[in-house]
Amino acid sequence: MAKKHIKLDRMNRRILSELQSNARISNHDLSEIIGLSPSACLQRVKALEDAGFIIGYTMVTNVDKLCINVKAYAHFTLKSNTYEHCAVFEKGIRKYIEVVDCMKVNGSINYIAFMMCSTIEDFNRVCNDMMQGALGIEKITSHFVLDTAKWFGGYPLETLEWKAQEE
Repeated sequence: MAKKHIKLDRMNRRILSELQSNARISNHDLSEIIGLSPSACLQRVKALEDAGFIIGYTMVTNVDKLCINVKAYAHFTLKSNTYEHCAVFEKGIRKYIEVVDCMKVNGSINYIAFMMCSTIEDFNRVCNDMMQGALGIEKITSHFVLDTAKWFGGYPLETLEWKAQEE
């Protein structure tokens, strides 16, 4: 299905910022904050979804209250940095549910992943499995999280330069 093209005008930008802060906000409350009628606001939200600007809504749990866990950032250095080897790694890393996110970076390593396991032993088991697999990993360096000073709370939309400008 082709993505619908819409303008990212001031109203749509405000809608995106508000929904990122509180995805559970009612359409009525959102429309009051934005200054639109509820039906116009709902149409804009639907258009933003259809255009691919909103790709989903997520609930965030307090995992520290719910589960015993160990969090770590893992740095992956691949044996080869070719397009083909990176594609194999990226496809293979998706099978590990312990990998919360993984990003390709520049510098002396190839990827950084945020990982979560129940224990350090579980983390070690997952890393050993990755090293033995066909992911093409030369080395994994890990950094265990001791405490969280700030958790992801959304992108800084107010300070980023937008690609699509108002028309």
